[in-house]
Amino acid sequence: MTYVDLVLQKLSTDGEREALVGGDTRLTRSQARDLLFRLADGLVRRGVRPGDGVAVFIGNTPEALLLTVAVHLLGCRLVHVPPEPGPKELAALISRADVAAVVVDPTFSDRLDGWHLQDLPGDPVERTPAPGFTTVSYTGGTTGLPKLAVHHERTSTRWEALRQLPPSTMLCNTLITHGSGAGVSRMALVVGSKLVLGPSTFDADTFVRLAVDEKITMTMFVPPMMYEVLDHPDCPGPQFLGVSVGGAMLSPHRLRQAVEKWGPVVFQAYGMTEALGISMMPAADVDLARPDTLRTVGKPVPGMEVEVRDGDVWVRGPMVMEGYWGEPPLRETADGWFDTGDMGYFDDNGYLYLNDRSKDVIVTGRTSDNVYSRLLDDFLVTLPGIRQAAAVGRPDEALGEVVHLFLVVDDDNAVDFDSIRDSVVAELGELYQPRGVTILPQLPLTKVGKVDKRQLRSLFR
Repeated sequence: MTYVDLVLQKLSTDGEREALVGGDTRLTRSQARDLLFRLADGLVRRGVRPGDGVAVFIGNTPEALLLTVAVHLLGCRLVHVPPEPGPKELAALISRADVAAVVVDPTFSDRLDGWHLQDLPGDPVERTPAPGFTTVSYTGGTTGLPKLAVHHERTSTRWEALRQLPPSTMLCNTLITHGSGAGVSRMALVVGSKLVLGPSTFDADTFVRLAVDEKITMTMFVPPMMYEVLDHPDCPGPQFLGVSVGGAMLSPHRLRQAVEKWGPVVFQAYGMTEALGISMMPAADVDLARPDTLRTVGKPVPGMEVEVRDGDVWVRGPMVMEGYWGEPPLRETADGWFDTGDMGYFDDNGYLYLNDRSKDVIVTGRTSDNVYSRLLDDFLVTLPGIRQAAAVGRPDEALGEVVHLFLVVDDDNAVDFDSIRDSVVAELGELYQPRGVTILPQLPLTKVGKVDKRQLRSLFR
């Protein structure tokens, strides 16, 4: 039994209960079930068959989410097309993904040709869900070519366990074409929660309005999103039953603020496109009196193996992708093990800590030592007047790289670089000494809300 079976079971009960909300659209369970089957029929009428690849270039709408479920219902390969790539990379992604069809949100049709989502629905023909399907997700990459992570559906007990959870009112803040948004959305449908889809581009004003108007009890963020909400003058109080934070490294200082604001309901989830669930730190284990519990990403989730090899985090298990589309499976190339690109360590109690992304480590000094930018970022936001911080390596002829800071500060704060430098050296040592600072009104973010350090590094070229 797949998650699609469980979704259909839930949508077949209590039909007048509200299921999906997004923009001006509000769907009951019966309406969502009807539209799900009509979208599947529209695909079949256009010649889509089990095993075909269907690329979806969509935003955060109820219709778009049900389309992704419809593709899986038919036993097809769902290819998530995110908005980040430029025109050439977008074309390369579609070409490499080997798809039989492309479905686009009409508002995206100027960037990619395909069937318009609004024209797709056919008749509400009830179909038995296929026993298996595949999801392919874009991950970017350093080679200039799109990388496509492949996940096969496994009839795991994960979905069965989830459906025992009580329904809630859940707000999805990230794109449903990314792992976090897709996972949260499917979970809501399986559990039978009312799911509110935030806009495709996050903004704190909309979050605050939706949280109050829709009486949100569960939500998830990537860290910069949460920081914006915490800094918002109308940040909601302790109305949440659960707040998940993941997708990027989280500042312990900001986690403390969140727990103080919302109560003991905030938990960290560590995963990525290639490995959808690696570890979790339950909210109940976060203790403000023990700073170490604010830094750890918890222990491996059931079924996942996690090893630290020479400082690098490797993972294996059912949540890890099969491999990249068009390349050999991981089980053939690395016995199923995947190098996450993160650097970290375990403590004596088995809790995992992350130091940095390997690509963000700053190599500096006469002996080419490592500066973990995440450690510096976390310290900087504890200093008065600094709201957000990103440390990156700036090329330097003598030292290879030196530490450069990009800061977002309070409006009325006069930045004293000498004071910041002295505080950094006193806390972290001479190696972490910043050699320059740039004040920005906001840090650049990727489409999923992570700080875009690659863009910041490009400013030095």
